Amino acid sequence: MIQELIDRYAHFVAHHPYHILIFVIILSAFAFVMTSTITTETTGLEDYLPETIEAINTFYDIEDKFGSTDAIYIVVETDPSYSGSDEIRDLRDPRVLRYVGQLSELALHTEDVISVSSAADTIKTLNDGRLPQSLREVQELTDKNGLLGEHISDDYTMSLVRIYLIDSNVDLVTLKVELEKIIGSTPRPPGVKTTLGGSSLEGQAMEESIGPDMQRTSTYSLVGILIVVLVLFRSPKYGFIPLTTIVFGTLWAMGYVGLIGMGMTSNTSGVISMIMGIGIDFGIQVTTRYRFEREHMTPADAMSLSLSRVIFPMSTTALAALIGFQAMSMGELTFMADMGRMMSYGVAACMVAAITVVPCLILVADTLEISRIFTIFTKN
Repeated sequence: MIQELIDRYAHFVAHHPYHILIFVIILSAFAFVMTSTITTETTGLEDYLPETIEAINTFYDIEDKFGSTDAIYIVVETDPSYSGSDEIRDLRDPRVLRYVGQLSELALHTEDVISVSSAADTIKTLNDGRLPQSLREVQELTDKNGLLGEHISDDYTMSLVRIYLIDSNVDLVTLKVELEKIIGSTPRPPGVKTTLGGSSLEGQAMEESIGPDMQRTSTYSLVGILIVVLVLFRSPKYGFIPLTTIVFGTLWAMGYVGLIGMGMTSNTSGVISMIMGIGIDFGIQVTTRYRFEREHMTPADAMSLSLSRVIFPMSTTALAALIGFQAMSMGELTFMADMGRMMSYGVAACMVAAITVVPCLILVADTLEISRIFTIFTKN
């Protein structure tokens, strides 16, 4: 029964390649649109574990009651240019305290910021709400209690302004721009430099690198696979056509990812390269069997027989791979489950591409009289 259905499908594809290609073009256009909707997402430690873990539940409870535990730091460091100058060399200097106080006040009025703390706040608490006028006064206030250790390093060369966010889903790109404007517009004491830091911005930087990394690794994979296939078949035609397996398969898989609203993270950004490495096998199987049958049969008959012989073993291989990838979701690491699902989508899509796109393109390439068409166009 199964083999009979496979034979019917193989006969249909072999004798209606253009109908299949029209369907493929429509499906690919839709997938391309859906691919553009894929979002890149930042990940934190809590994203690696399921919500059933007690520590993760506690983390979310803390966020609900006290706000986000995520923070961004404005980092002020000593950076004197000349020896013997009056530039800042000790960040307890009142000039620096006034500076970080201004940064704190401006940052607090930024959207999505819930609270800000700095060395200036600590000093004001110890000195009746006022900032001392000399370094010596600051030293007298803080040398014994060590309260500045949370904001100023032991060697007094680095000071932090801690900016706490409302929740972990804030627009970090916009927030970073606003904080950079604050840093750029606030007069800075001589001999210091100011930068932004923190795990939240690290995640945002990682999010920005996902797209270029995916493009780079995918390109390397595609070129490497093309070289191997060209060497294997020693033919540009039979070298490039199997490559459409992973081109269309990856496009369809990513289109489905966009359709279901599943975002990309740094952990899943390498999935496309893995899909290509596995999916190319399906295209090679179809092409190899067709070239063997083509030696003594017409293109349509050779493709019909080839598909009827390779679909069942290819399906078995794909099913085994899908079981393995779905098993990745049985662990407690959630990013492994996401990776397994994406790999499953990719392998399934490459399998479909191998039995639709590849045979149709091979038949078109083998039956279309390119030279005759070129002659007609040149005469006209």
